[in-house]
Amino acid sequence: MTADQKAQQLRTAIRLLTEASEVVIKDWENEERSPTTKQSDGSSVPSHALHDARRTMQGAMGLCNELVLEPRARLMEMALEFYEARALHVAVEAQVADILDAEGDKERGMTAAEISRKTGIKEHKIARILRTLASSHVFREVSYGYFANNSVSQVLVGNEPLRSFILTMAWSVYTASVKLPDVLLDAKKTQSDSALDTAFQLGQNSKLHFFEWLEEPVKHSDGTTGAKRDLSVFGLAMLGGGRALGVPLHHDYPWQDLGSATVVDVGGGVGGLPLELCKVHRNLKFVIQDRPAVIKQAETVWNQQHPDALKTGRTKLVTHDFFTEQPIKNAEVYHMRYIMHDWPDEDCIRILQAIRPAMGPNSRILISDAVMLPTCSSDSAAFTTAPAPLPANYGAAHRYQHLRDLNMLTLLNGRERGPEEFRMLAEKAGLKLEKIWECRGFVWITEMRRKD
Repeated sequence: MTADQKAQQLRTAIRLLTEASEVVIKDWENEERSPTTKQSDGSSVPSHALHDARRTMQGAMGLCNELVLEPRARLMEMALEFYEARALHVAVEAQVADILDAEGDKERGMTAAEISRKTGIKEHKIARILRTLASSHVFREVSYGYFANNSVSQVLVGNEPLRSFILTMAWSVYTASVKLPDVLLDAKKTQSDSALDTAFQLGQNSKLHFFEWLEEPVKHSDGTTGAKRDLSVFGLAMLGGGRALGVPLHHDYPWQDLGSATVVDVGGGVGGLPLELCKVHRNLKFVIQDRPAVIKQAETVWNQQHPDALKTGRTKLVTHDFFTEQPIKNAEVYHMRYIMHDWPDEDCIRILQAIRPAMGPNSRILISDAVMLPTCSSDSAAFTTAPAPLPANYGAAHRYQHLRDLNMLTLLNGRERGPEEFRMLAEKAGLKLEKIWECRGFVWITEMRRKD
């Protein structure tokens, strides 16, 4: 690329950044004048203009990094970025954000020495952890050695579901990721799509499927057995991840047109989507299906957060294996969030085929998963594409979807899929891909119906 071409790209990226920033600033001003209703954790659905502005800014900043940073130094930094994630894992496990909120001075901050006493982590070590994060704008260093929450770390305070999501990444998932290169560079394992032949099995020295491993009892030093800490944390993690990313799903699909329909949440975990959806669309009814251990956890969550829904029968919790025939017939919606991405193609087809016989003429399958789009122009141009010279999928704004995709590969040989991959699954299961609903977030809704 010539100097003139680079200059043109940089100027365009800066222009896009400037224009989009004005949209963000205007939204801040509007919010200050007329605060909008937010979720219990502070999240809300952005306007379409704000959503586009945010991803344009992320994409533009990513392009600026490509153009401006010295390539060798940039690659060396990327090679070490896992330490940034580990710093976050340490801070979250030590509950630093909660300590700062409850006991720190909001203006002056708390000394590293005091944080050390509260967490048990040696002073200079916790200071280095927090300084690493503050350099990436998580926490802030008010003055030398004094730390406080910023707007990013503050969302961790009292937020056990979000904390659980991060801890899930910190524990078994991180251990598994260490073995991903071994699997991909192994001539035999790299060809396998089996969920029993992944980096997870190598990392945990186990032959069990990830979900079986979660539910495997552990022996304590006193000879008793109990559940893994990972199991309870994983259930809350799915709730936390859903709350953080799922708000657009409540608004960008026409749930209001369904009236008093029944939504069967297949593999619904503790019922994260229905818990929030029932607050927005008050006529919908829900059936949450999952494995026995998960349904038991769901009972606890619903009794704490929405007991009336269980008492009135508006929400039912049912044990069900989604590889077996769906027992709820003719429901208007069979919904799956973060299910299909867990499984290789053959298993996804089996899951869809198990639902198909239960579907009536007005039934639809809704799949809430990321929809993967390429960085170049393609047949996916039916969806919103970024303005040139940004990558077509907004580049850095699509980063989280790619990280989730590699997470699925690591744990389960699963994958996040693109439009044509969803279409193929539908066809092989005797269904048709009706529409992909483009939502204002990382997760979209793919709708399938019976061919007949």
